[in-house]
Amino acid sequence: MTPPMPSRLSRRTDHDPPGVKDLLTSGLARACQYAGARPACQVLAVVCYGPAALCAPCDQRRSTLGKGTRPVALPDPRALLQITAASRACEQAAADLRDAVAAARRAGHPWSAVAAILGGTRQAAQQRFARTAGQR
Repeated sequence: MTPPMPSRLSRRTDHDPPGVKDLLTSGLARACQYAGARPACQVLAVVCYGPAALCAPCDQRRSTLGKGTRPVALPDPRALLQITAASRACEQAAADLRDAVAAARRAGHPWSAVAAILGGTRQAAQQRFARTAGQR
């Protein structure tokens, strides 16, 4: 007996960029018809032939799928992945900044030094980071 094929959304996404699964489950992007079946498949569809959606590599390799059907371009899902990556980078940078300020304060640097580096006032730096630095 042949084992059942995994569904496109339940396939392993270990090798996919972060955010692909979120885009697919939220409905903001469509999965390629061959997701999980072709090694070069990029998972996120960029073109539709009727009900069949394909990623760029699978579109280039298609033989009869969608023949005679006019292709409909989908919005490029990589733009949404860039937003996801940038958002995560901002969150990480904010956490790194909080940690750096806390380390500077533990090392004995005054709020005026922190403010000078950040380009603000001592009061603004203290209000923004005092909780992080373990003070208030």
